[in-house]
Amino acid sequence: MQALKKERSIMKMDIDNPIPIVDGTTITRKEFTEKYLKPQKPVILRGLWKQYPAYEKWTMDYFRQTMGDIKVKLFSTQKANPSETLSVAHAEMKFNEYLDLIEKEPTDLRLFLFPVFKHKPELLKDFGYPNITGRYIKIPFMFFGPKHSVTRMHMDIDMSNVFLTQFTGKRKVVLFPPDQSDFLYRLPFNVHALVDIDNPDFEAYPALQFAKGYTGYLEYGDTLFMPSGYWHHIEYAEGGFGLSVRTIGATIGTILTGLWNVTLQRKFDDMMFKIRGEKWFNYKKQLAIKRAEKAMDRRQAGAALQ
Repeated sequence: MQALKKERSIMKMDIDNPIPIVDGTTITRKEFTEKYLKPQKPVILRGLWKQYPAYEKWTMDYFRQTMGDIKVKLFSTQKANPSETLSVAHAEMKFNEYLDLIEKEPTDLRLFLFPVFKHKPELLKDFGYPNITGRYIKIPFMFFGPKHSVTRMHMDIDMSNVFLTQFTGKRKVVLFPPDQSDFLYRLPFNVHALVDIDNPDFEAYPALQFAKGYTGYLEYGDTLFMPSGYWHHIEYAEGGFGLSVRTIGATIGTILTGLWNVTLQRKFDDMMFKIRGEKWFNYKKQLAIKRAEKAMDRRQAGAALQ
């Protein structure tokens, strides 16, 4: 028994497969479509945004000077309930105070889906939508976070393809394809997973040993293409900010799933949580565990036949 516990303690997640990196200034639309969009494979596009003024214009000081007095709502990963979406803020302060905070002090507070363009619509003139693809959803979002803050494991609810560009700072990104959902203990009627991949508990969640993911680092000017339905765990290696733009999902099925998620499924989940509270969360947790066990059984049965 002691040997088994020791073995479990030294196990780690299978996330060493690197996210490919290509030159975003030279890649063609055809190459991107055939190698990454159609097969739904992630890639880091280095320098893709050099073509836009935002590449050099957007800095911490620029946002302090132009938007510093705006009050912003902040979210804490530590205080987040895994049964809920990030809809209730945990703190509020002026934007310039927050930028000072993430540059100088450790904090868990993140600025999530900040509607920066409602406050300063002229920023939309600082960038465009790269012509390596089409069908953009022209509702961009910005993300700000301090060093070591973490975005808990989740998939985007609308099932869109995401282009995430880093401006200031550095971020570590861990991705898992949609077919790894059961191994990650996805909560039903939700887009979050139960597990903490920074501190994986293989005893409580044994299916984690079968999950296979990718890891990459986003630095200044890098753009991550994250296909629809990919699970992502993001850590700010340095305080900074980035921007995401999205495109419609690659298939009709993906588009319909996204519509279902943002309308009926989310409303149903919110309603059931209000009615049943922790009992609803516990039910979903047990269902996630059962699905993980079945996925393990299928994997082990397949391995036995080989």
